[in-house]
Amino acid sequence: MLLIHISDFYRAFSWDIGEWSECSKTCGLGLQHRQVLCRQAYANRTLNVHSSRCQHLERPETSSSCQLKICSEWQIRSEWSPCSVPCGVGQRSREVHCVSNVGDIVADDECNMKLRPSDVENCDVGPCTKSWFFSDWSAQCSADCGAGVRTRSVQCLSDHVSSLPLEGCGSQRPTEVQPCNNGPCESRTEWFTGPWSQCSAECGSGSQQRAVVCLMRSDEGFAVMPGYECSSLDKPLSQQSCFIKTCGAKWFHTDWSACSKTCETGYRVREVRCLSDDMTTSDRCEETLKPHNKEECHPEPCLPLIDEKCRDKYFNCNVVVQARLCVYDYYQKACCASCTRVAQRSSGHWRQRS
Repeated sequence: MLLIHISDFYRAFSWDIGEWSECSKTCGLGLQHRQVLCRQAYANRTLNVHSSRCQHLERPETSSSCQLKICSEWQIRSEWSPCSVPCGVGQRSREVHCVSNVGDIVADDECNMKLRPSDVENCDVGPCTKSWFFSDWSAQCSADCGAGVRTRSVQCLSDHVSSLPLEGCGSQRPTEVQPCNNGPCESRTEWFTGPWSQCSAECGSGSQQRAVVCLMRSDEGFAVMPGYECSSLDKPLSQQSCFIKTCGAKWFHTDWSACSKTCETGYRVREVRCLSDDMTTSDRCEETLKPHNKEECHPEPCLPLIDEKCRDKYFNCNVVVQARLCVYDYYQKACCASCTRVAQRSSGHWRQRS
């Protein structure tokens, strides 16, 4: 008869623990499972037996919580910023972050990049208005006597203070050159000079050249003479250093507005800007040289009061007067007040308004 000690009997049973399964979720908290079987060792082999046979042993856990990684999602954390430009097309932006399920900002690659909301977009705040800006005329005429020219700088600028192509402000471009005359030249042989070339530097020190010839003026006009005919006279320089301005900025202004009153004393205004060499706004202009942006104007004395029924039906009747259209019945009626004033002024009937 085979006798087995009780302790040997219990040692023949043991728990067989399998591998953990994959986590039930790819991110955040999930569950994983494993198989736990009661096994009996018998005659050099093991058999699966009922779990009650292993009840004297602590049973291992068959399930456990798991978390492969923190779940993250895209969140918009701010409103759109103002547009980057005051007019035209610019850009605006907002804050977009990858945020974990516990509220922390994490690296962008923790979220699906294909689902990322845009953090930059174009914005259009309407077209920029444009105006002609020009400097004062040059102080001196290009010729010491006779006909010459004076010049000034003209720029087309937008509200965004960016320099535009000169055709950007339309066809009414202010002239950059105007004639000047310092009186007739004396009838004698003397050196005559051509206009100085433009300074080789837009700011700071540079140089400029001009033609110098000996001329004799007669009734037939001017005649070019050999240089020795003017040898008794000091020959003017044909080259000189020049200094247009300190590299920095100068004042530009627009045309004057229309007078605020059509008669008696009113005022008119214009826009004045300090612009640097690259036509951007600057604060380096000399304040004492700043052109006035407002002045009084006296268009004309006030005309006698007109019949109350005689009124202008349109706001731009001044254009009708300037175009001399008051001779037509239609415009006489449409712009009665303006046309009547013109007729009274022509006939000499003036009186100041009391």
